[in-house]
Amino acid sequence: QHLYQEAFKQMQSIVSLNNQGVIFFQLGRLEEASTYFRNAALDLNALKESSHGRSSQDMYYSSRHFDPIQGWSSPIKVTSTLEGSSIMFTRALFLKTPDSWGVASEELPSLYYQDALALVLLYNSAILNHAYSDSNGQISKAADAAYHAYEQTFVISQRFEQTDDSKFFFHLKVLKLALLNNMGVLYHNSMCRFRDASKCFKSSRRLMNDLEKNLIAAEIMTSEEVMQLSMNLVVVPVAAAPVA
Repeated sequence: QHLYQEAFKQMQSIVSLNNQGVIFFQLGRLEEASTYFRNAALDLNALKESSHGRSSQDMYYSSRHFDPIQGWSSPIKVTSTLEGSSIMFTRALFLKTPDSWGVASEELPSLYYQDALALVLLYNSAILNHAYSDSNGQISKAADAAYHAYEQTFVISQRFEQTDDSKFFFHLKVLKLALLNNMGVLYHNSMCRFRDASKCFKSSRRLMNDLEKNLIAAEIMTSEEVMQLSMNLVVVPVAAAPVA
């Protein structure tokens, strides 16, 4: 019983630290946000260690009505130092409290729940490092950290695409849009990998066209944001665009 209670408290702490970090992020206070995200990641590592070999995995692909996402933050303004730069999707993710996830306080969190926490923390850390790099002169260390965190987020998100919950599935689609767009921004602004940037922007624009009405209705994006991100493909050098 003690193990269950401690694990549940750890999950609550992770959610609280993440959400505090998001609040600072949307205020543009990136250093403070980074501290909260880092501490949340440390707590998640401790949760994984304490649950190792004991957490149930039978819910991994069979969970129903599971949606850990509370919502998306307000966007922050990132002013790149590069002329003709592409534009980031700059909204971070808030988490719901664990008691609304459907995990009982007497149950050790399964890998399903641990991966949900990792998914959000990786994405939020990636977007923070990306914003810091773009607004401070393309800092390679921060850009590299963002790139690897985006990749890890994408891998975990693919596992969750098997979920039956339509609301979480919608958030996953928005997350995929954010990942594609922001990977394209990294390729274009930081790495000069223009063909890869063009491919990412084409994919993100297709997805944005599919989701546009719902994105605006759910107030996840404004029509202005949709238009700005749709223009990212235009700034990629034409000679570098993949042949149709």
